[in-house]
Amino acid sequence: MRRDALAIAAVGLTAADPVSAFMRSITLEGNVLRAGCEAFDLSGRDVFVVGAGKATIGIAAALDGLLGSRIRDGAVAVKHGQARPLDHIEVLEAAHPVPDEGSAAAGDRLLAIADMTRPGDLLIAVFTGGSSALAVAPADGLTLADKVATGRVLLASGADIVSMNNVRKHMSRLKGGRLGAACRCTILNLSVSDVVGDPPHVFTNPTVPDPSTFADAHEACDRFGLWEELPAPVAAHLRRADPAAETVRELPDVHTRVLATSATMCSATLAAALELGYVSELLTLELEGDSAAAGRLLARSARRLGPGRALVAGGETVVALGPAGHGLGGPSQEAAVAAAIELAGGGPACALCLDSDGSDGPTDAAGGIVDDLTVAELATQGVDPVTALAGHATYDLLAATGNLLVTGPTGTNVNDLRLILTGRPERSRRA
Repeated sequence: MRRDALAIAAVGLTAADPVSAFMRSITLEGNVLRAGCEAFDLSGRDVFVVGAGKATIGIAAALDGLLGSRIRDGAVAVKHGQARPLDHIEVLEAAHPVPDEGSAAAGDRLLAIADMTRPGDLLIAVFTGGSSALAVAPADGLTLADKVATGRVLLASGADIVSMNNVRKHMSRLKGGRLGAACRCTILNLSVSDVVGDPPHVFTNPTVPDPSTFADAHEACDRFGLWEELPAPVAAHLRRADPAAETVRELPDVHTRVLATSATMCSATLAAALELGYVSELLTLELEGDSAAAGRLLARSARRLGPGRALVAGGETVVALGPAGHGLGGPSQEAAVAAAIELAGGGPACALCLDSDGSDGPTDAAGGIVDDLTVAELATQGVDPVTALAGHATYDLLAATGNLLVTGPTGTNVNDLRLILTGRPERSRRA
């Protein structure tokens, strides 16, 4: 079942590869750039490229190869260690999930490129998941240190990505459509969605109109108890709620092409499981909330289906760390450990939980792969998974038992994948 789960997940990740999707849907015919059903005549136009994110480098490289010297200027920001040289687009490195000096430099560079544009030009924006940390430009009166401290508070709060972004967008000169407003030209967004429901104003928010308000940021701070944790200048800025600093409601000439989504990955995952003989079912594409609770829900749901089944889910769950100390881990690792506890002693079953970009939380692992025997194995080593889960210390637990799933950067970022197999079907055993 572990071999099957790994093979099935690999098919899902491959299907969500944005470079493959780019090659299928973005073409250059003479002077005409086609993005799906839309066409952009590049005759006499300057082309600019901006972007940031964990799945950005592959799309940027594809653009660099396709457009070449047509690109007048461009820059994208990626995680430290992901950069590779391109001929016409500068590749900057920055930190994730908490921004650093590289993030601030990237934000300034992207705004400078936007300021270069003129009517008639084309700016291609390549923002993917992780861009909120990889390119930052603090609002007037705020500093990078304020952004860093706020980022840590948000990550520890257990807030969902929409709530976190509602706060981030209201303390920025870049996010919430502001980069798009700094442009004077047509904007083409090429992205992948790492957000439940695929709303462009969340996953590519610097260059699309944004509906969120300071009131939404206030609601997030109230709901997750952030006010006392935020740096004083940030709390004051949000409370002031200057209408002139609100996000951008309208951008006149923006076109968005989503290259891959969670649905892309999960659909291919279901088909791959079916090919191996499993009766396949999609639980949801909108799995949210606490990671451990989601892991338990998946395991229970799979058990009710009976043997020879594959249950698939996509979504984005979180870990609420709270003020107490905690160990190393991530949302997918927590979901895997919680699933292992639920599956223990119930008959053959295997659960695979991974972050599609290959980096789960602040770790080098994508997630974990466990089965109904994992808890018994841990007991022989004197390890209590319930205690580890409560202390958010799942990385070492999974690593010590060979249950850590390490992929390295996958090149995509389309939410998390959850897969549970309940026994191998007769067809697979014969094969």
